[in-house]
Amino acid sequence: MYINFDVLNITNGNTKMTDTEFGRMQIEKIEAGKLKSTTGKIIATDPILMYDDESYSERVKPGTYNVYIYVGKTENRKKQTVAAELRINDNPPVKWKMALLSGESANGFAQDEFMGYEVENGLGCFMDESVMGILDTMSEEELDKYEKSVRDAVKLNECSCANIVVDESTGRNIIIFASGWNEGTFPTYYGYDKNKKLARLVTDFMVIEK
Repeated sequence: MYINFDVLNITNGNTKMTDTEFGRMQIEKIEAGKLKSTTGKIIATDPILMYDDESYSERVKPGTYNVYIYVGKTENRKKQTVAAELRINDNPPVKWKMALLSGESANGFAQDEFMGYEVENGLGCFMDESVMGILDTMSEEELDKYEKSVRDAVKLNECSCANIVVDESTGRNIIIFASGWNEGTFPTYYGYDKNKKLARLVTDFMVIEK
């Protein structure tokens, strides 16, 4: 199974200079927003592509969670989002495993194999399962308006991230961020603290090679 501990452990504060195939990269931690989860079921996906995406099998307690992005820049290239993190608690993870949907298993994966979500629009996100339900019932006109709001909000943000509220009455929202090299399939991982409690949900955008 593919897992890059160097990237995942950036969420523990290891944001020093790191070597990449494009040169030395300094990592910066940025708060992208606060995600409201009413069901405790989290979805990570391309916020425009969306094929009735399912939530990950492990739930969190309903509540509001900080979302951070880790942005890196080498001398001759633009900034890239290295990873995106939904922080469940502030305890450092001591164990990582791949986040999968119900019924999926990583047993038998080769060293370079993984499950992840597909990105075609240069964007990833975290959302509550209930938000996907709202998006699924939107008309074509409403979806066009939603897509424009997403693209405009990200474009206006210097860190290429945005907090999009889809239900004003409840505050349910989507936290959106640029996805590393824009297109591809990217894995997400659970991070567990020393008490075996879920502390992180982290997407690796594979900017830094293993």
